[in-house]
Amino acid sequence: MSFSSSFKYIAVALMLAVPFSYAAKNSSGKVRSVIGDVTTQKKSEGNWVPLRVGAKVKEKDIIRTLVESQAIVALPDGSTISVEENSLVEFSQLVSEDGVQTAMTDIKSGKIRFDVQKQANKESSFKFKTGTATAAIRGTAGVIGTTIKGGTIASLRNGRLEINLSGKVVDIDGGKTVFSDDTTFVVLELASSGDLDFLNEIDALLSDTTMTLDKLKETIQTMDNEYKTRQTAAKDSLKCIFEPLPDTIYTAIASIKGTCPAGVAVEVSGERIESTGEPLQFYPSWSPSVTGEKKFPVTCYTGKVSFDCANLNTFYKLPPDTTAKDSSLAMKPFNVTTPSPVVVCEKGAVIEGEFDPRDSTATLFVKLGSYTSPNLVPLSAEGKWTHSITINDQKGNWDEKYAIVEFNGLSGKVTAKVDLVIDKSCSAVNLGRPVILFQGSDSVRCEARVYITGIDKDIVILSTERDNTPLKETYFDKNSFSTTKLRPGLHEYKWIAQDQAGNKSEIQKKLGCYPNLPINIRVDKGSKERLRVPPPPKGVSRRLEKTLRFSITGLQQDLNHIKKVIVKKGNKILLSEDGPRIADDNYTVNVELEYGEETKIDINVVLKNGKVLTAQKIYEVR
Repeated sequence: MSFSSSFKYIAVALMLAVPFSYAAKNSSGKVRSVIGDVTTQKKSEGNWVPLRVGAKVKEKDIIRTLVESQAIVALPDGSTISVEENSLVEFSQLVSEDGVQTAMTDIKSGKIRFDVQKQANKESSFKFKTGTATAAIRGTAGVIGTTIKGGTIASLRNGRLEINLSGKVVDIDGGKTVFSDDTTFVVLELASSGDLDFLNEIDALLSDTTMTLDKLKETIQTMDNEYKTRQTAAKDSLKCIFEPLPDTIYTAIASIKGTCPAGVAVEVSGERIESTGEPLQFYPSWSPSVTGEKKFPVTCYTGKVSFDCANLNTFYKLPPDTTAKDSSLAMKPFNVTTPSPVVVCEKGAVIEGEFDPRDSTATLFVKLGSYTSPNLVPLSAEGKWTHSITINDQKGNWDEKYAIVEFNGLSGKVTAKVDLVIDKSCSAVNLGRPVILFQGSDSVRCEARVYITGIDKDIVILSTERDNTPLKETYFDKNSFSTTKLRPGLHEYKWIAQDQAGNKSEIQKKLGCYPNLPINIRVDKGSKERLRVPPPPKGVSRRLEKTLRFSITGLQQDLNHIKKVIVKKGNKILLSEDGPRIADDNYTVNVELEYGEETKIDINVVLKNGKVLTAQKIYEVR
């Protein structure tokens, strides 16, 4: 669902002004955001009243949303539940006590989106209930709810979900979507899993009673394939950068900062902001008493698709005892200060950070694919380290997605992942050039074939020209053959292969195309001509001259089809033309005739496709 920016909604000051209690027991959530027409009924009884930002949500409270409305509820551990439009949801159980959290959300109608923090305590229970099923999770993000027909539907972006339907249990992982009728589960692996808008499209299809299950799955898969294509294109084009969180924090609120191109909607913990190109900030919070790992996936929305554009993690600890005498000697935490993702171009991947220089036994390595750096601790001054890795196609590492930083010291082992966005259009990254190999041509079928190699994980545009006029452009992402249709006659062809960084190669060939056209020899006045001539007087030569005229038809105004023209009288060659001497398709040949005799003239036309045309002219002089 998309909402108007005029509804935008939340102030950091309000979140800081209404903190969670430090008490060990907490039985309420807090409303972080309200959009549109949202009301609540306290403990499932009484009147419906408007829901306000900052209000507490307790056990048995019900939230109702109407069209284009939404409410985001933050739970004590930093998990969020977003009640989407046209939904009715009861928070049946909501208790957090001594690190154990028990939550049951009853979705009576509609759908919710959830982003649940990893449950550190095995006794914690995080469940959802619909009219037909129950679902249990331990650290998951996705959507769950009821279908228009009253069944259960769920879609996971990541994590794991266990659903129980009348005693039948199914586990689904991130990237999968499940829906049911009264008795059956259908599980599909979809690129769109976790996307609410796409799930609503599936829900609409489920209402079509004329569609068989096989047809339904086929239709959903086709829609998802189109979604995946758009999603991949969006991932490749967007350059969103978010600063990594510190490995450890001591306040129950995180400051998430980043930038995205204008028009991209960015979501963290249920809060969605449309980017203007300026820096973005999010402030998810939780109860100060709920320590442990905190995860914050960043989701980007553009062009009706969504995907994770960053995954931020930190570890929340209670503030240290500042009254302790040795507090000033506490080890500084290891930290990667380079924002993730790192955009790799001219300077390679430069990764920086900090560590406590007093830990002389520590080791620090940066790893990328099969590469491992030397120990950076002795190479770093005052606990500040930096390391640069050359990345290009010749090193074979230009398709890596992330680098790993491993620090091992007295404070323990810390591993950090730095995502990489490798710009393959950069000349320092993309060094090799594609190569075009001419494979041959067929002048009768009028085809030429080339092979493009050297593409290896690149994208290459092959441009084809004829007589310096562009014909077509073809995109290749792997070594491939390409066939070009030749135009009849003799023409100059050129193939140019260029990769993302502008590296290119080209070949040029003069090629002929001579298909089996309806070419014929047309002899003027037919193949036999009888001349009525009075006999010559005695002593006068009986020979006379005649002009033979013939033409070659069906050439389509292209003389290049002709290889050779020969005109003979017996063994005597009267005309022989080939190559550039062939300048016309109409011929005149002087022939010598004998009175009272029959004279035969043979005409042979050899075509470049190998075909030989023959014709004969017979003169009879009487």
